[in-house]
Amino acid sequence: MKMVIDNREYRLAFWIAFAIMLLASLPYIFGYAIAPSGYRFIGFTYNVDDACVYMSWMRQAADGHFFLRNLFTTEPQSAHGFNLLFLAMGWFGRITHMPLVGVFHLFRVIFGMALLLSIYALSGIWLKDERAKRLCLLVTGLSAGLGWILPMNQAVNHSPDTWQPESITFLSAYLSPLYTFPTLLMLWAVYCLHKLDESREWKYAVRAGLLLLVLANVHTYDLITVAVLWALYAAVALTKRSSRPALGGLIAAGIALPLAAYQVYFYYTEPIFRMRAAVPTTTPAFYWYIMGYGLLVPFAMLGVWRAIKERKDVMLLVCWALAGFIAIYLPVSFQRKLIMGTHIPLSILAAIGLAGFARGRLPFLRSMAIAACVLVMMATNIRFLARDMDSAMKNESQTVAHVPFISDDESAVFDNLHTDLGPDAVILAPPGTAYVIPGYTGHTVYAGHWGETADYEQKLLALVRFYQPDAQDSYRRQFLKDAGIDYVVGYHNMGGAQTDVYDFREKPLPYLRNVFDRPEISVYEVLRDRL
Repeated sequence: MKMVIDNREYRLAFWIAFAIMLLASLPYIFGYAIAPSGYRFIGFTYNVDDACVYMSWMRQAADGHFFLRNLFTTEPQSAHGFNLLFLAMGWFGRITHMPLVGVFHLFRVIFGMALLLSIYALSGIWLKDERAKRLCLLVTGLSAGLGWILPMNQAVNHSPDTWQPESITFLSAYLSPLYTFPTLLMLWAVYCLHKLDESREWKYAVRAGLLLLVLANVHTYDLITVAVLWALYAAVALTKRSSRPALGGLIAAGIALPLAAYQVYFYYTEPIFRMRAAVPTTTPAFYWYIMGYGLLVPFAMLGVWRAIKERKDVMLLVCWALAGFIAIYLPVSFQRKLIMGTHIPLSILAAIGLAGFARGRLPFLRSMAIAACVLVMMATNIRFLARDMDSAMKNESQTVAHVPFISDDESAVFDNLHTDLGPDAVILAPPGTAYVIPGYTGHTVYAGHWGETADYEQKLLALVRFYQPDAQDSYRRQFLKDAGIDYVVGYHNMGGAQTDVYDFREKPLPYLRNVFDRPEISVYEVLRDRL
């Protein structure tokens, strides 16, 4: 089947997708709008810790590096890993001189729009009229589960639409291009393999392989979900005596193999990367995912029933949905991350079910019923955004110690650290500040991320002890020497969380030399010959 593009139809779809992305950008617009005088919004509202990691990769790429280091830990690294997405984003920032936070959100919006419009286009395989496809776009772009009826927290044993962004298309578009771009690759790879089965043209296997080749580098573990999906679909095809899906899948896998193998090589030769990959992200009980997808589940079942009744082949969608739920219970450390993309087939199947009400001239009450269903399905997303905007108003963070705004003094210090230090400098900073330093400066911090920093809990205790006002001088000297610290960030005259932090300006230490000073924060060079 060849897709025919109707410009008028796609213009309307474009504006719907744009409206969805505008809604998904409201917390960021709000954050910039309410930034108090003397402060600026850091550009992130949720999963700030992970966003800081992405910024550190972009910063390194913008500074001219191809291979990317983990800047949140001081252990030796071979540093031969790379990520094509963040290299492209960093290079874009370097060429355009655009702030990297702006680049991040530009790509977030571009890939979010591309994903939504691709879903709209490919839904035409199963939904023939424009109204049904627009309904599919709204359902996929806005829906979540029933988490809104529960407290909005980040507990793992909780409805995932309240805390796991990659499980929901809208939340993926809201938070990161690292969610939308890989999902886009998955979607088009699955489409190409579907076209191979339909058209018998092997060029589609090659195209799928090229897409999976990029996916293998950018978000490697999504290959597992695609593999489970295609194994299910190929097995069904074999029962019909068709080997094309199986052969096409093998061709695509062969093309994707080089970068997949490189990631495996990197995993086994880089202990720091292996440590990060081994951080457990286990899957909650299955009933939480039923809760997390809410009305999509019964509507998807209705869609399958309607498809069977109308002799419409939705096996690909069924296999994709099943693959997602199978993959998240495989015996791997990153279980729950494999749910990414599963929301799409569930949403298309749900749209097929709902579209059955929309045939011919839709009665007013039936239209209102469908609109009410969509509103109920998007309720968790609205609460998610409202919670993040409320946190911004209170200058709080949902996930890390650092608040959504940095002072002009902090900003000046970060700019100084980026331009004036040597490439291998190691910086010691309080926990909240340490999260953001690598992305702003491109330098390594002693302890900056719960998952990226090796032995984070022990290092955090040592760091906190160093900053305590009553810490012994002998401990501070030995700590700086053993940890290989080159620069120390110190705060002055700060209330709140910084009240119990040692003030290096008020009580200077002979082995710390002030190299950059602002009213609230300073940078001190460690004089090793005085330790």
